[in-house]
Amino acid sequence: MPAPAPVAPGRAPPPAPARSRAVRRTRWLDRSGWYEPRSAGTRSTTRQAEALNLALSSPPTTYRGLIVGTDRLSGQLVCHDPFVAYEDRLISSPNAAVIGDVGKGKSSLLKTWGTLRQLLLSGRRVMVLDKKTQAGVGEYTPLARAVGAPSIRFTVDGTGSRLNLLDPVIALGEADEAPAGRPTGQMMLVRAVLAEALGRPVTEREGKALRTALLAAARDAQERRRVPVVRDLVHHLIRPADEAAAELGIRTSALREWGFDPAFALERMVEEDLAGLVDAETSPDVQLDHPSGLVHFDISALPVEGPALRIVMTLINTWQSNMLASRSRQLMQTVNVVEEGWHVAEGALGKVFQRNTKLARGLGLATLAGFHHISDLPPGSAARALLQEAETVFIFGQSLRSDALACVELYNLPAGTEDTIMNLDRGTFLLKIGHEPPLLVQHIRSAAETRLTETDAAMTGQSR
Repeated sequence: MPAPAPVAPGRAPPPAPARSRAVRRTRWLDRSGWYEPRSAGTRSTTRQAEALNLALSSPPTTYRGLIVGTDRLSGQLVCHDPFVAYEDRLISSPNAAVIGDVGKGKSSLLKTWGTLRQLLLSGRRVMVLDKKTQAGVGEYTPLARAVGAPSIRFTVDGTGSRLNLLDPVIALGEADEAPAGRPTGQMMLVRAVLAEALGRPVTEREGKALRTALLAAARDAQERRRVPVVRDLVHHLIRPADEAAAELGIRTSALREWGFDPAFALERMVEEDLAGLVDAETSPDVQLDHPSGLVHFDISALPVEGPALRIVMTLINTWQSNMLASRSRQLMQTVNVVEEGWHVAEGALGKVFQRNTKLARGLGLATLAGFHHISDLPPGSAARALLQEAETVFIFGQSLRSDALACVELYNLPAGTEDTIMNLDRGTFLLKIGHEPPLLVQHIRSAAETRLTETDAAMTGQSR
C-alpha cells in the first residue's frame, strides 16, 4: 500500500473519500428482472439437477467393455460387454435382447457393437445367423468380406452348403436324449424336426421306432466307415431288423408300422422342403473357426414360409452348441448374433433353441437376438423366454403404446417409460443392464462402420 502524502504544517488533512453505498435490492424486483435481464429457468428436481454438476456426474457405466454410444444425459461414453459384466457380477446371464421397430437402428447396433467391435477383443469369436437380404445376399456379407471371412450360404436349389441332421458332432456319443446340462442330442433334434414335418408331437410308439432306427443307422454307417445321413434313418424305419423287434417283444411288422409316418414325413421333407440342406454329409466349408474370428451363416435365401428356415436355424444352433461343448477346455468366448429371433418363437424347434441358449454360461456363449415387438410373441414361447432371460436389453423406439407397455412390464421399467420409448429417435435406445436403472443412449458409429452397416441403398438408390 503506498504511503500517505505528507501534510503541510498548519493545514488540515484532506477528507477521506466517501464510501460507495451498495444498492439495496428487493427480492420481488430481483425476481421480476428489474435490475438485469433474467432468463427463464427450467423446472427440475434435486436428483435430476445433480447431473448438471460435473463434480457429481459419475460415469454412467464402467470403463470396462466395448463402446456402445454416449449417454444422452451427461454426454459421457457408455461401455458394456456381456462377458465383462458377468465377470463383474453385474449380470448373471450373458444373453442380450435388441427390441424395436423396423428402421430404428437395431441392425446397426448388432453389426457394430455386436459383431465388428467384438472381433477387436482377443479370444473372441462371433457367429451370425443372417436372415435379411441385401443385393441378393445376406446383409452381413459386406462385413464378412471386410474382415476376410467366407460366407456359408444355404439355399434350396442344392448349390449351397449342407449341414447333416445326423452329424456325429450332435450325437454326443448317444442316440438318446441329451443329458441334463448338455446341448440337444440327435434324438431330441430329430424329434423336433419330425414334429415340424408331421404338424404334431411324435407319439410314444413313433419315438421308440425312431430311437431304434437311429441306433441301427449309426451302427450301420460306422461299419461302412462313413457318417449316417437322413436316408439311412428312413431305410431303418421302413425296414427294421427282426432282432430289434424281438428285443421289444413285438413283431417286425408292428415295429415297421410304428415307423411308417415318421419315415414318410422325413422322406418328403428331405425331397421337398429341405432338399439340398440336411440330406447329405456336412459341407467342408461349415467350420466353427476362422482366423478373422467371424463365422457368417447366410440363410437369407431360405423361404420364410415353410419349415426350412426354422429347421436350419435350429440345426445350426444345435451344431454350434455341441461343437462348443466338445471344446469347453479352450475357454474361447463366442457371441451368437441372431438378427430375426422371432423365427424360433414357438414349437418344438423353439424349445430346442431355448434349451441350447440356457447353457450359455457353460459354453462361453452369449446370444444377441433381435426382435420387433414383444406383443407378437405368444406367451410361453421360446422367444419370449429368451427375452425374459436376457439381462442386457436394448430397447429402441416403438410406435405402438401396447408394444412400449409390453417392454415396461417385461423389464420392470419405471412408470411412464412407455412415453420415452414411443418418442425415441433413430439410433437412440434405452439400455438396461441387470438391475441397474435404464440409460438413455445415443448409438455412435465410425465412418467405416457407417459404410459397412448402412442398408438404405435400395430405398435411396445410392450406394455408399
